[in-house]
Amino acid sequence: MTLQHPYIPATEAEELEMLEAIGVQSFEELIKIIPSDLRMAGDLGLSAGLSEMEVIGELSKLAATNYPSSSGICFLGGGSYDHFVPEAVRAITQRSEFYTAYTPYQAEVSQGTLQAMYEFQSMICELSGLDVANASLYDGASAAAEACSMALSITGRTKILLPETIRPETRSVIETYLRNRSSELVTIASIDGLIDRADLAAKSVDAAAVLIQSPNVLGLVEDWAGAREALATDDTVLIADADPLTLGLQESPGAAGADIYVGEGQSLGIPLSYGGPYLGLMAAKEKYVRRLPGRIAGRTVDQDGQTGFVMVLRTREQDIRREKATSNICTNQGLMALWAAVYLSLLGKEGLRSLARLCFNKSQYLGRAIADLPGYELPFGFGYAKEFTVRPPVLAEDIRAEAECEGFLIGLVEWQGEKLLQLAVTEKRTRAELNRLVEFLGGFA
Repeated sequence: MTLQHPYIPATEAEELEMLEAIGVQSFEELIKIIPSDLRMAGDLGLSAGLSEMEVIGELSKLAATNYPSSSGICFLGGGSYDHFVPEAVRAITQRSEFYTAYTPYQAEVSQGTLQAMYEFQSMICELSGLDVANASLYDGASAAAEACSMALSITGRTKILLPETIRPETRSVIETYLRNRSSELVTIASIDGLIDRADLAAKSVDAAAVLIQSPNVLGLVEDWAGAREALATDDTVLIADADPLTLGLQESPGAAGADIYVGEGQSLGIPLSYGGPYLGLMAAKEKYVRRLPGRIAGRTVDQDGQTGFVMVLRTREQDIRREKATSNICTNQGLMALWAAVYLSLLGKEGLRSLARLCFNKSQYLGRAIADLPGYELPFGFGYAKEFTVRPPVLAEDIRAEAECEGFLIGLVEWQGEKLLQLAVTEKRTRAELNRLVEFLGGFA
């Protein structure tokens, strides 16, 4: 019996030659060390192999069942946004030397990768207003969970405060991460869609941290500085969770008194991609640098005085002694971090602010036009950055279903037992598209 894997570039004769070289006559003899009761009997239940042309045809057929955002006018949000991705970003990041870069264990052969990581970290520090950043995490939700884990370690306490205004996906990941950490998750109430500061003050006694997402699940901008003032003790860790693009409008987390910043980096030029891969952002005050999970790249000089880049402050326990590690994360979304760094470098500071303002202005235009329709209401007002919720005069589910038929992709959010329409407006949406949506919604008034 010989291996029958057509994707392995070896002939049957070559397989036999390899088996002979290691002293066995067959593949069966090679694996006989595995007890028979632990081996599967019979075949795997797979169909016969297909040719390359047949595989491409089958995959194309499956892909055609998707309904990509580009096939409609996309107003979907909830943490993933239909922003424009300049072709220059794709052209740079898909170069083979970037696309195939791997773990920079050896600095002498990884200078390009390390420099890209360092540049990315520098940009995230500038965006967040904090001192140090890591070279990215898996996504925004896992970054939020890692920040909560950091706070438990920093303070030695067990209580984490989570407002009811954070996205359910973020809460779910935090709950999963901390399930076996002997921690207590306490919910902070809200008033008119924003955190209740009085409730925050009362529950923050002996709290390790509070995580405040802004914009929150309703799209509203929260007040980090006000939350910091409301905390019962100064040593409770304030974790600011934000879409990095909206930081072009908001006061930075660092300036607002946050200790840790986390965010989902998808809006930094990363395509929607059916939900991933995305990018987790994290930055913190310098005094917490030893507790940051994942990788950190640093800049130094070599013996000849030339600038060089290396991995710094990263314990080997991340790989080999997990019980001593700050986290179980020992890798990063390197390609996505590079994608974000290229996007930010092309956009620049003023470009970021202009883009944030453009999304804000367009979303405000749409929100106010909808609010003027009979029977429609924006229950939480206009304190949003680019995404908002609408209470329609009929069932939100019915409007969404009809909207899809008309080519509009809109979302729903469930808030305190009520389903509301949720609309996100990016720079891609034109005035004509906004007016068409208002006209469509007016048909239900």
